[in-house]
Parts: sequence; structure tokens; C-alpha cells
Amino acid sequence: MTPVPPEQAPIPQAWVPRVLNAAIAVFLLACVFPLVTTFSDHSHPVQAYLVVAVLPVLLVVALCLSSALRPGSLGRAARRARARRRR
Repeated sequence: MTPVPPEQAPIPQAWVPRVLNAAIAVFLLACVFPLVTTFSDHSHPVQAYLVVAVLPVLLVVALCLSSALRPGSLGRAARRARARRRR
């Protein structure tokens, strides 16, 4: 591989993880939205199942939005948690 000349150096792309995580969160919310809007139309056992099925999706949405707002914050939090467990 030939080195890249300085005038053609790659542009920093710190926006990519933010946009990707926000897009994943919006997509997952769009998938869950129809279930939430028709929640009261279902029977109680189906409602219980929907709550159990949607909670992990909402957790992933929250983590994606957290990462979109502050990239790297989840990795730092995980390192702090591992350091606390080792003590």
C-alpha cells in the first residue's frame, strides 16, 4: 500500500457512530411503535408477553441513544464496572 499524501489525508469521521446509533434507535422504535399503540387491544396474557418482549428492545434503544449522545461513554462505564468488580 502506498502512503496517503498529506493533502489527501482522511477526514475525521466522529459523526459516524453518532448517526449510526441514532439510526438504529429510530429503527427499533419504529418496529416497537405499532405494538405500543395497539397494546390495550390485546388480552392480558398477550400484553404480558409484549411487555417481556419489548423491554430488551427498549433497553437497546436507550443504550443506542446514550452512545449517540456521548460516544465512548458506554465503554468507559464498562471499564469502571470491571475495575470495581476486581477490587
